[in-house]
Amino acid sequence: MFVNHCHVWPEGSLDSNDPQRGTVAALLDIMGELDIERAVVFAPFADQFNDPQHANQWLWEQVQAHECLEGFMTLNPTDSRSLAIAEEFAEKGLRGIKTHPPIYHARIDDEAAYPFYELAAALQLPILFHTGVHGWRLEHYRPILIERVAQQFPDLRIIVEHMGGWEFFGEALAVVRNNSNCYAGITSTLDEDWAWYIPTELLHHMISLVGSERVIFGTDYPFRQRDDIRTDIEAVHRICNSPEEADNILGANLAALIGCD
Repeated sequence: MFVNHCHVWPEGSLDSNDPQRGTVAALLDIMGELDIERAVVFAPFADQFNDPQHANQWLWEQVQAHECLEGFMTLNPTDSRSLAIAEEFAEKGLRGIKTHPPIYHARIDDEAAYPFYELAAALQLPILFHTGVHGWRLEHYRPILIERVAQQFPDLRIIVEHMGGWEFFGEALAVVRNNSNCYAGITSTLDEDWAWYIPTELLHHMISLVGSERVIFGTDYPFRQRDDIRTDIEAVHRICNSPEEADNILGANLAALIGCD
């Protein structure tokens, strides 16, 4: 398995009562127990380092030490510093970008972000957009706004993460169906007690509509831990029609997307 969407932090920075929570070492332990061969890890958000350069540099150093990890930068597309940072770390070998519009207060289709999207497309860096209710103003990050970006930059590969959750699933599905450069991210959608849960029958129908080749599983580590991730992996098998579909979703699509088959 090759899983997406693992957040990592330096030891002690996420939870002072549990210094190992969210660390690379703890993630590697979980990967070993669950037979996960590779994982995409995200840099801490810049506000936790007060500097996006520092945050992404820290992640790059972690990835160098572990061949089983591939790194995604965390960047704000409307921040003028992000262009140079994306160029630097793409050259160093980070594979993609995770952006979180409500955390960054960055409207998805803000034209100020267009140079960043153009650069990401040119560098062949997929961008993962957090979608789903997460504070701030919904009108600025509802999934339908990704449509404008996907159409404006057809060479930009986009992961619509959490598929909008229950509230915006229809919009997210419409965007993925209508744009072949968009992929359905199902991180944290498989547990009915979780914030972005989407009913199993809808996810099964989504696979039938867009094809298993455009669906990507992620863990949301460390917010989801060992038993949660195991349960989510089991749920992926239940929503698939064949082992081949499950293999696509649990790693083959991600490897092809970021170019590390």
